[in-house]
This record gives sequence, structure tokens and C-alpha cells, in this order.
Amino acid sequence: MIRQLPGRVLVTGASGFVGGHMCAELLRQGVAVRGLVRPNGVVPPRVEPCVASGLHDADAMAEAVAGMEGVIHLAAHVHQRHPGAADDPGFFTVNVEGTRRLMEVAIAAGVRDFVFASSVKAVGEEGALPWTEETPPRPEDAYGRSKLEGERIVRTLAAERGVHAPILRFPMVYGPGMRANILRLFRAVDGNAIFPFASVRNRRSFLFVGNLTAAVVATLRSDQGSDTFFVSDGQDLSVPELIAGIAMALNRQPRLVRVPVSLLRGAAFAADIPARLMKRTLPSAALSRLTGSLSVDPGKLARMTGFKPPYSVEEGLRATAEWFRTSGGPA
Repeated sequence: MIRQLPGRVLVTGASGFVGGHMCAELLRQGVAVRGLVRPNGVVPPRVEPCVASGLHDADAMAEAVAGMEGVIHLAAHVHQRHPGAADDPGFFTVNVEGTRRLMEVAIAAGVRDFVFASSVKAVGEEGALPWTEETPPRPEDAYGRSKLEGERIVRTLAAERGVHAPILRFPMVYGPGMRANILRLFRAVDGNAIFPFASVRNRRSFLFVGNLTAAVVATLRSDQGSDTFFVSDGQDLSVPELIAGIAMALNRQPRLVRVPVSLLRGAAFAADIPARLMKRTLPSAALSRLTGSLSVDPGKLARMTGFKPPYSVEEGLRATAEWFRTSGGPA
């Protein structure tokens, strides 16, 4: 059965990459949107701003959820203070306790829809076969563990209080406004960098931000949307295929050369020693993300909500490339 979208929705992390797109999609759906941001955060046009120093700010949280019918919780602590550090307490403070506090305040205010943005990292880092929602979670870092615990809190509170609470596990997200590794990859392809990955035969799932926002709306519209789902574009890519796809979208020639993966791994492990001393990301870990497989099966989301990604991978990469060109590949 089709549910009606909540008429007034709070989006946390509204000034971020995904948050901006989520706000825009809700506005297109006729939803009134309030955006929760940190001081100096800027919300998209037509979004009511609500400022908080963090999810620990009880007064700001109460103000943020007042009058809302739904919450889409995108805000999260993502980055370790530096590679190799002990677990950053921010993961627990924000992703676990902050989620608990926000959902409790939201329920007390009468919110009946609560979407939690999780991550494939709640299950792990690498898998030979596509993961389903039945795959036993084995998160490997503090971020993944905190997301898995956040999922548990949301599911428990939702069951106790009768809240419609979709939990969506996202792989790497790309699209206009993106940041971090995928933006660096676009810059490298645009700069005609040479990639020694032609021998890599992995499979990885990705998610265009337009498909992400459509998936959130699909779970809110469906009676069966109050569950845990993997989301992806529905077409997995190897790293060479991704590089070639980006090159095509940018009207570049992909510069891929064939180097044995074993040789790449040996060089990466040798480079780990100085990286540890300088407290930088380990090359072996970065290479594992490039050469390993991490595929998810979005079939459950399709079966239970009828969701179909509105954008193909080619369309998503093309839209991202158009933004990249017009924005100048921002630093």
C-alpha cells in the first residue's frame, strides 16, 4: 500500500553533499523542509534553517523536531582524527548516542517517520559475493561499528514506539557536489593520470545521489519500507570500468596500464612503513579498496517498495561530469 509522504520533514546534515540533494528532492515532492546544520552551515534555498552545535544540544534538538512529521537523519561523524589513531570517541558520541537522542526527542515530539542513513561499512569492507540483508555484519572499523549500533538503536525504538523507520545502507555515493575520494578520482582522470589497474577484476557497488534520494522517498511511500535495505545503482563496476566510465563522461581517454595485482600489493605493503610513521592512510588499505570487491544486492528494496533506480550509471556519471566541468573540479 502507498503511504503519504510526511508533510514536514527535518533533514540533518542539510548543508552536506547528500543533504542538499535530499532537501531538493523533498521540496520537489511538495514537502516542507527544515535543515539542521552546524553554525556557519548553509541550507539550500527554500529550506528553513535550524542551527545546533551538535546532536548533544538538547534545546536545539527539541527546537529542530518541533512540528515535524518526519526526520531524515544524514548527519554523521565519518573521519578518524588521523589514520592509525585509537578509535575516535566522536564515532560513538555522534553516530550512536546522537542518533539515540535525536530519535527519542523526535518520537516525543510526535514524529512518525524516521529515516536512518547507514553504510555498507556497518557490514564490512570487502566480500567476494554480493551482500544481502541476511549477511552477518562484521564491521572492521569504528565508523562501521558505530553505524551498526545506530541501526540497532533505530530498529529497537521504532519497534517499541510504532515508528516507520527505514534504514538504508549506502555504498560509495557520487554526484554533483561530491567530495573526498571519488572527486579526487574525477580530477585524476581529467588530468590524464595513468592508472595501473587494467588487470583488476573486482566488482564494486556505487550509488548516484539521485538514486539515493529516490530510494529514501520510496521507503517513505511504502508500507513495507520500515526495514533495513542495501541501496545501489543496480549495476556493479570493476575499478577499470569505473575509470573508463568517468573518462567517457569527461570526454577523456582512459589511461589504464596492466600491472599484476600481486606487484601492486607488494609495493603498497612496502609503502605502509613510512605511512605509519607519518600517521597517514596506509597504501595497502587504499589499494584494497581499489582492488577488492564490495557488492551489495538491492533486490530486497525493489521487492518491498517497488523501487527502481531512476538513473543509470552512465546517466549518473554524465550528470556528475557536467557539474565537475561547470564547477571547475572544486578543491
